[in-house]
Amino acid sequence: MYFTRAIVFLCLCIATAAAAYAQQYNIRSWTLEQGLPQSQVMAIQQDPKGYLWLATRAGLSRFNGIDFYTYTKDNGLSSHNISTLFIDSRHRLWIGTTDAGLQLFEGSRFERYGPSQGLQAQSVMGISEDSSGKIWLATNNGIFYLSSTSVVKYKELPEISYTAIAHTPSGDLWAGSQDSGVYNVSGTHLTHYSTSNSPLPHNQVTAITADKQGKVWIGTDQGLAKVNSGSLSLVQLPGQLNSSHITSFTHDRYQNLWIGLQRNGLLKYNGSKFTYLTRRSGLRTSRITALASDTEGNVWIGTNGYGVQQYRAPWFVHYFDFGTISEPRVTAVAQDSDNTMWFGTDEGELARMLPQGPQWHTPTPWPRGATIYSFLPVGEELWASTSNGIWRLGKGSPRRYAAAEGLPAPDVYEAATGPDGKLYFATAGGVVTLRQDSLKLIPAAEGNIRANTIFRDSKDRLWIGADQGIFLVKQDQLEQPRELKGLNLSEIRSITEDKNGNLYFAAFNTGLLLLQNQRATLYTSTEGLPNEAIKSLYADDSDNLWIATNRDLLKVQLPLLRQQGRFSYRTYTSPSGFRGLEVCDNAMLQTKDGHMWFGTTKGLTRYLPHLDRRNPAYPKMLLTDVLLYSNPTNWNALGYKLDSLTGLPVNLRLPHTQNHLSFNFHGISLSHPEQVMYKYRLKGYDDTWSQVTERSFTTYANLSPGTYTFELLARNLDGYWTPKPLTYTFSIVPPIWRREWFIGVLLLVVASAVLSVVRLRERSLVKMNSLLEMKVDHRTRLLERQNREKEILLQEIHHRVKNNLQIVISMLNLQARHVQDPAAQEVMQALRSRVRSMSLLHERLYRHNDLEQINLEEYFLEICESLYASYGISMDKIELELDIPYTKVDLDTAITLGLIVNELVSNTLKYAFPKGEHGILRIDLVKHDEVQYTLTVSDNGQGLPEDFFLRQQTDQSFGLKLVQSLSKKLDGNISFYNKYGTKSILYFVLPS
Repeated sequence: MYFTRAIVFLCLCIATAAAAYAQQYNIRSWTLEQGLPQSQVMAIQQDPKGYLWLATRAGLSRFNGIDFYTYTKDNGLSSHNISTLFIDSRHRLWIGTTDAGLQLFEGSRFERYGPSQGLQAQSVMGISEDSSGKIWLATNNGIFYLSSTSVVKYKELPEISYTAIAHTPSGDLWAGSQDSGVYNVSGTHLTHYSTSNSPLPHNQVTAITADKQGKVWIGTDQGLAKVNSGSLSLVQLPGQLNSSHITSFTHDRYQNLWIGLQRNGLLKYNGSKFTYLTRRSGLRTSRITALASDTEGNVWIGTNGYGVQQYRAPWFVHYFDFGTISEPRVTAVAQDSDNTMWFGTDEGELARMLPQGPQWHTPTPWPRGATIYSFLPVGEELWASTSNGIWRLGKGSPRRYAAAEGLPAPDVYEAATGPDGKLYFATAGGVVTLRQDSLKLIPAAEGNIRANTIFRDSKDRLWIGADQGIFLVKQDQLEQPRELKGLNLSEIRSITEDKNGNLYFAAFNTGLLLLQNQRATLYTSTEGLPNEAIKSLYADDSDNLWIATNRDLLKVQLPLLRQQGRFSYRTYTSPSGFRGLEVCDNAMLQTKDGHMWFGTTKGLTRYLPHLDRRNPAYPKMLLTDVLLYSNPTNWNALGYKLDSLTGLPVNLRLPHTQNHLSFNFHGISLSHPEQVMYKYRLKGYDDTWSQVTERSFTTYANLSPGTYTFELLARNLDGYWTPKPLTYTFSIVPPIWRREWFIGVLLLVVASAVLSVVRLRERSLVKMNSLLEMKVDHRTRLLERQNREKEILLQEIHHRVKNNLQIVISMLNLQARHVQDPAAQEVMQALRSRVRSMSLLHERLYRHNDLEQINLEEYFLEICESLYASYGISMDKIELELDIPYTKVDLDTAITLGLIVNELVSNTLKYAFPKGEHGILRIDLVKHDEVQYTLTVSDNGQGLPEDFFLRQQTDQSFGLKLVQSLSKKLDGNISFYNKYGTKSILYFVLPS
């Protein structure tokens, strides 16, 4: 490229040098300061619970991502000289030592295997498991395997010292020896490989591993070999590493083979090329002793003297150390037409990135200390926007454009090529365009503006982001777009466009503006934007929007944002691998190979999207402690049995006075242990989940008696929650007076007492009832006798009254015989009938037992029969009809009604049928309610005399007066009707 040649030339004033540099990876370290018991880590394994087990020279250490817990001889460990670790398919941890044979750890105790179990060896250097679950050992005295009852020597291989052992997926056994090469047992066939009969680089085998494809990798004292399809071949290591002593292997989740070297660092092999990691790549030391990979894709590195390290987040590669320049603030990045990447710093350093590292250009054309804000490659030229004006690099000598050429301010932030082919620059004094080596300010209606960024979109429009808002360059003027008026946005720091032509604007401390189909939408924290302090934006080719804020870096999925207005993003910070801390303004770039480059406050960071994977391994949850009143609790001393694996009390039942419990818990996420989030609940107390929190403890006070279940969920940094909650059930026992058995006994006692009282009461009542019955019976007999006496007396009275009335009737009859006057005889007969009606009533009372009430129907019939006989009239001639419902009245009412009926019937028999005609006499009684009645006496005779109603008003007969007087006695009245005979109607009321 001509521009490159011009830079090299620069009047022989610019010298270029490739400074020493290193690609730094995301590697974390743990040493004695963080709790590791000793700095030599000889073996590493991860168990299914997520714990990392580390073999050190000071004991066996268990690591949960934050804390170490070390088992020593005091806990039952037979030796601190651990050589190897192995976790089998039954989740048991096997521990090989150099001087005490083999040990098994199952969570609560150590079990030793030695000579008494058949292991005739002190040093166990390798452990493996075959497809049937049988455990095999590589020892200093041959190969052994574990049977159901003992340890058995495998006699198919020689009794020599072995250093490594492995099984392939097909079941082949590979055993590496101390000085005799490697042995392979396939079925019944034995093969021996050594330097004399194969390309094996050395007879001292140090490590063996088999991958999923069945390839066997053999590490030796002087290099690497590979066995593929039964053929052993030498593997060429890069550079000067061919004769390196290999200490360990591991396979990561991405099918990479990692190779640990005794003194030369670490190699990663992806099947086609090696990546070499040394101290300059981030390792604390190049002395590697052990390797292991976890379920989250991290690689763990045991070292000799520098503790344990973790390689994680391989999608970020950092360039922070450039020899004499350490952690520069990279403020500008660009890629020219030759795919060469350029970057500049806030101190004015300029470099291009070559395969072997950055090439710095010194001296620079601008004064030292000038900040490079951005680059614009145009053909063979590179335009630099700086705090010292505009600089053109390429053709001839560098050219500066400043105030003399019309630049309104020395700070030039960004440049763009307009649709007319001219260059436009965003400066602290406004927007200028370059025409014939002079700068012209583009006026704005708002006056002077501070332009922070300039962007040319796919429709050849030039957009300006300024402190005063958003502008478009139109006809050499700055205009506010019609669709954005009224938004009142300020401090627009960055503009970008996605592949669909939608524009995005960063309004610092205001939010993200999306311009889609001329429709503007502002997204703030209300819509889910995690941080409104946006400094830079960049839309990549994968339809992601990169948002750099003042404290983190976001990758937003644009399809969801455009279609649903919803933010789905991934956050990159230092814990997640982005160690650049903060991205500088508009210092983001995607190169043609798809990699993203970020200029940061610590240097340059490259993002490799093909390696970026979410971590689906959710945290493994542990309930680490249950505390009473927030204090450490010795549950053994309190008499509770402890679970051998968790150390927690089993079947915890607490008295009601110990109802203040705290729970300590931990979610093991080895990638980002500090970023694990939790939510929990106590079923039986509150069934709603807590808010998501990073706090790993909770307390419940004043719990009521009952059964409770503590449930816990955990989430890793990538948002994966544990599918099922961790549970722990316990009970608060109620006080004795609230326990079921006590309540039952109490109820039984109360019931017994009540029953006893009831029975005593029943007996007392029975006695009282017996006495009362005797008294009642006695009184009843007395009353019955008294009532009988009264009845007899009453009957006697009625009999005497009846007899007396009969005497009166007889006397009236005797007197009537001596009376010759017909009128007097009629009066005597009327008196006789009236007395007869009363006599009949007393006769009925005398003959019947019921002395209180009279049956009216029978009474009225006897009165009528007596009158018919008195007047000598047959019922065949004047037919008698009675319609009297069964009605009983008292004596007084009966006498009154009887006299009324006697008078009315007498009148009918005397006057209704004077010529002896046949007729009908009818008596009706109608009951209207409980007390109101109507008595009707009617006939079909000749009727009342014509002057009856007149005489009724002036001169009434004795019978008529008697009837009306008796009616009033019954609270009634009587009416007479003269139609088709005579009808007398009595309305009366009986006493209630």
